[in-house]
Amino acid sequence: MRFDGKAVLITGATRGIGAACAQAFLAEGARVAINGRTDTSVAVTMAGYEGNDNVVPAPGDVSTVAGCEAAVGAALAAFGGLDILVNNAGVFFRGSIGDTDEAAWDAVMDANVKSVQFCTRAALPALRAARGNIVNVASESGLNGYPETTAYCASKGAVVNLTRAMAMELAPDVRVNALCPGVVETDMARAGFAINGDEDAGMRGQHDAYPLKRIGTVEETAAAILFLASDEAGFINGAALPMEGGATVGKW
Repeated sequence: MRFDGKAVLITGATRGIGAACAQAFLAEGARVAINGRTDTSVAVTMAGYEGNDNVVPAPGDVSTVAGCEAAVGAALAAFGGLDILVNNAGVFFRGSIGDTDEAAWDAVMDANVKSVQFCTRAALPALRAARGNIVNVASESGLNGYPETTAYCASKGAVVNLTRAMAMELAPDVRVNALCPGVVETDMARAGFAINGDEDAGMRGQHDAYPLKRIGTVEETAAAILFLASDEAGFINGAALPMEGGATVGKW
């Protein structure tokens, strides 16, 4: 029970990595605020936790400053403080430079980068008071460049360096680290890598692209996030931890 009684806010916790992360924190004794973009998406997720007093809703579109403040405010109102912030919410956009228009660029940057900055800003007084920590979910695409995903790579590279800057500024009161997962089996990944609408074909190609000949799981990703948020990682600060089956260590 590494997180017994700890108050945790997870953005983008209604599906995929965020949902697995919420379940993992709860299993280790935490109280968890579930963020999603809409009241409806959060309500659907909350229905699965009916009767569990350790889970509270924290809706808000964190691609906006108002949404960040609403999500953090809901968590603080429920818990009276905050020990851990997991900046997980994000979107994936696949398209060439020529196909990436201003709207697509802004949507990716707002969801993937602005959310990290402004959720952190809103949560900072509480995190300082608790001497808590932040885990930002970046990507192997923040460490490597890939074609047809320039906006996404730029956004995740920004999250990696934003993590480093935050770690320097907020120490010694608040630790800040990033996790850089490779492709993980989620609905977002399946849709994003589909080949002519064929999600299975797209995911087979992703498995083959890794030295370990498989992609990651949401459970593995959640376990890595919990490690970075735990006291076991108490001397880790400003790290961008790769969790990508060896994809960034050399040419495959």
